[in-house]
Amino acid sequence: MANTAMTQRQRLLAALRREPVDQVPVSPDVAMMLPARYAGRPYWDVFVNEQPPLWQAQIDLARRFDFALLQETDTVEGDAPGVTTESRIIEQTDDAWRVCHTTHTPHGDLTLIKRYPAAQSPWTEKPIITEPEREMDALLSTLPDPSTLRVHHNYPSLRKMLGDSGIVSTRISVPLAWWLYQRVDLERAILDFYDGTELLERALHIYGEWALAAMEAQFRLQPPDLIMFGGSVSSMSVVSPALYRRYAYPWLVRACALADRYHVPTGVHMCGKSAAALDMLVDAGVTMVEPLERPPGGDVTLAEVRKRYGARLVLKGNVNTFETLMRGTPQDVRGEARQCISDAGAIGFILASGDQVPGNTPEENFAALVTAATQP
Repeated sequence: MANTAMTQRQRLLAALRREPVDQVPVSPDVAMMLPARYAGRPYWDVFVNEQPPLWQAQIDLARRFDFALLQETDTVEGDAPGVTTESRIIEQTDDAWRVCHTTHTPHGDLTLIKRYPAAQSPWTEKPIITEPEREMDALLSTLPDPSTLRVHHNYPSLRKMLGDSGIVSTRISVPLAWWLYQRVDLERAILDFYDGTELLERALHIYGEWALAAMEAQFRLQPPDLIMFGGSVSSMSVVSPALYRRYAYPWLVRACALADRYHVPTGVHMCGKSAAALDMLVDAGVTMVEPLERPPGGDVTLAEVRKRYGARLVLKGNVNTFETLMRGTPQDVRGEARQCISDAGAIGFILASGDQVPGNTPEENFAALVTAATQP
């Protein structure tokens, strides 16, 4: 009797458990740009109007090309006492929308202004935090009360639509990354850490304890298949290993131990350079690291990472996103992808792009990536 082929979901779960697979799962990073492109609408329809919502555009893309989707979403939602939000379009042109997102809190209003181009990812014009001394209490008050968490209203529809096409992951930022995301201005945010203010230390402690409590509540209510600890802003291309060790690693040790108690695998996304952080991530107990970018954007060699850490670490990556996937030929993509499989091995490896697939990636190149595990 012939063996039944594994589903995309089964392949991803097996890879995370370091179990044999019928073929290496292929799960490129399609966080924003490519799903919006194939939705066939101005990008603001996806990111502002949710027509379709981003999660649906991602699932549609995975089905169109038949790859294993690592679907990042919120499985739960909660309430922050006295906090409400509203969004207002402040400018509309044929090229872009500008939207002001206002959060009303008991400690004052917070405003975030974002630009949503017609055919590019959105970006922040005015971050939610510009004056920490004045705005910190308001920011901290936006953290949802873990006791109010409930299954997210979108989750049942998403889970049904995803089916066996992939797995559901959620994301929570390590304290270091959380602050960098609030500030957006990375130079200013990094200086905040070196200033060593009591205000920032207090905020990071409050956030870190809240994040662990929220994780535990989520695990009890609606555990994801994988929890990712962000994020890109805490890459070794942005911060020093010393900053990561002080403001991310201790929390990560606790978070991985908590996830392990609930049998939820963990992952870290660290694009750009990551070599200097890998020992910390492995020591903390992280299950998987992505995207393990190669030079020139990154600084790792997949074969060396596998040799150094063996079965202790699930690897995800590392086809060069720009030079190979966006600018190369299908033959270039397929050749590099096959080399990745050879270097990392078939067990405990997920073939993927080096980072998010650009929206203008040639379709034939993307197709070459997602079929690389099955076609010579």
